[in-house]
Amino acid sequence: MNALGHPVSTPPSVAIAPAPRESRVSVVIPCHDEVATVGAVVTGFRQSLPQAEIIVVDNASSDGTAQAALEAGARVVYESRLGKGFALLTGFAEAGDSDYCVMVDGDDTYPAADASALVQTAIDRGVDVVIGTRLDSSQPGAFRRGHSLGNRLFAWLVRMLFGIHTRDLFSGYRVLSRRFLDITPLIATRFDVEAELSVQAKVNGFRVIEVPVEYRPRGERSESKLRTFRDGYHILLAITVLFRDYRPMTFFGALGLFFAIASLASGYVPVKEYLQTGLVNHLPRAVLAAGLFILSALALAIGVLLSSINRRSVEIAALIRKVSR
Repeated sequence: MNALGHPVSTPPSVAIAPAPRESRVSVVIPCHDEVATVGAVVTGFRQSLPQAEIIVVDNASSDGTAQAALEAGARVVYESRLGKGFALLTGFAEAGDSDYCVMVDGDDTYPAADASALVQTAIDRGVDVVIGTRLDSSQPGAFRRGHSLGNRLFAWLVRMLFGIHTRDLFSGYRVLSRRFLDITPLIATRFDVEAELSVQAKVNGFRVIEVPVEYRPRGERSESKLRTFRDGYHILLAITVLFRDYRPMTFFGALGLFFAIASLASGYVPVKEYLQTGLVNHLPRAVLAAGLFILSALALAIGVLLSSINRRSVEIAALIRKVSR
């Protein structure tokens, strides 16, 4: 009531939207014998992302990597199973509820100053994977002999097999959303982990953006752990397995077609002779042709079955993503 005794209308309450919460960011740095560089890497990311938690995963190092990381201000966790994939999985698990994880190598070849821009790109554009691609801005000597060519060849291979249009398949500088990490099953244990991250993002329908970053050579006291032929073979095998698992109809269909052509080639002569003489004079070739034809039919059946199972898995993953939003 006012002074004259008239009722006073109360203005409707206005709902005030809460201020947006600042995204939590963790930086995961897998390290194996990187005592010469890990301190500089940690210091750089503490300056670039002052609110982020810096997690160094000491992957069975035999030098003072862990101590150097601690002195630089990082939280150090340990992974005794040797392999970059193992170290990253441990680091992602330790990152807990962070909205975004920045993964970066501990060799000081990637610029920490670009981290905030990569994270902001993920936030502003609503993407789940941001890749810092090195090929446009690499310094002389940054890539070892053959590594740049191998990168391009493998990028072409995954483009043909999966339709992934990436320029830098093996960049170790990426921003990954928590949604991507929670939904995506990672099983790679070695240097094939970057290829698996790209394939998983594609097959699960996540948006990926590539942002150019500078790539510089290692320091004189830092040694690369990547072995060109040994790890190249392992990566090729891993991509083949991923193709089998995520494109089963194409994989087993091609295998079935190969067996069918081989069956026709082997059985052509026995069939021709039988039609002309009524006799089978090349019995081994006839048996081989029959066996190859059976393998062709089995491969096609396996492809159809696994393709149906994969479709169901994709539907379940889509439901999980819908619920997690």
